[in-house]
Amino acid sequence: MKIIQLSDTHISQLGGVTADNLQKFITLINDINPTLVVHSGDIAILDPDNNGDREFAKQLLQGIQAPLRVIPGNHDVGERPENAWAGLVVTPERLNAFTSTFGPDHWLELAGNWAVIGLNSEIMGSGLPEEDAQWAWLETIAAEVGERPALIFTHKPVFNPYPQLTEHNIAIPDESRRRLLDALTGVTLAGFGSGHLHEYAVSTQQIDGTEAVVVSAPATGFAHGGLGGPALAQLGIVEYQLGEGEKRGAVQPFFRNLATLTEVPPTEIAEFTAALDHLGVTL
Repeated sequence: MKIIQLSDTHISQLGGVTADNLQKFITLINDINPTLVVHSGDIAILDPDNNGDREFAKQLLQGIQAPLRVIPGNHDVGERPENAWAGLVVTPERLNAFTSTFGPDHWLELAGNWAVIGLNSEIMGSGLPEEDAQWAWLETIAAEVGERPALIFTHKPVFNPYPQLTEHNIAIPDESRRRLLDALTGVTLAGFGSGHLHEYAVSTQQIDGTEAVVVSAPATGFAHGGLGGPALAQLGIVEYQLGEGEKRGAVQPFFRNLATLTEVPPTEIAEFTAALDHLGVTL
């Protein structure tokens, strides 16, 4: 079985490079013909309050022929108050705007013999009622997952790849990671896919004696380095090949990209700088 993860599309209603790149990736995704497609957030270019960006992104994503599930990134709904980028804090209003456009921000898909779980990382540590509701829901799904191996998707990484503290919110809070793993005790956690970092990297994590694959997905909008180590700062998507039968529980991620993409720094993308100006942000 194949699942595609795309991430950090950063679409502006003005169109431009990021929209052009997404359309090329949609053609590639349709050629791959996966069972499920997951968008792991930062659908909109920068501003969670720009409804035009959301609606144009939704229109583009409708070109994907396979079933599509989405989860929000910090540029879609804001993020927890501590170190929020540009002061854009997650709020019930921003969450409602997202779900009204794209559907639920957390979900469970039973795909073949696999369970695919999408979570809203941006409310973790926020203290909002929506966070409490997601935790309450998460604690009920183990019975539904049963013996299926599970693949978990979040926008921010569950496991922080940086050994030192960083200026921005790179990963979910440590307390949230512990609570997440506790809530899924008994579930075979075979893999974790996240976005946010705009570069591709694969590692493993031991969880209750089982080795889980941990994937940082590349962006389709624009790349930037910073992870260090064996990471690829290049535009792309991730194809997950999920084992069945004797290979049940095996997760094999593959980086996919195209020769026809336009890869430029974000500061050379007119729509990106226009969004910065609108927000009053200087990089």
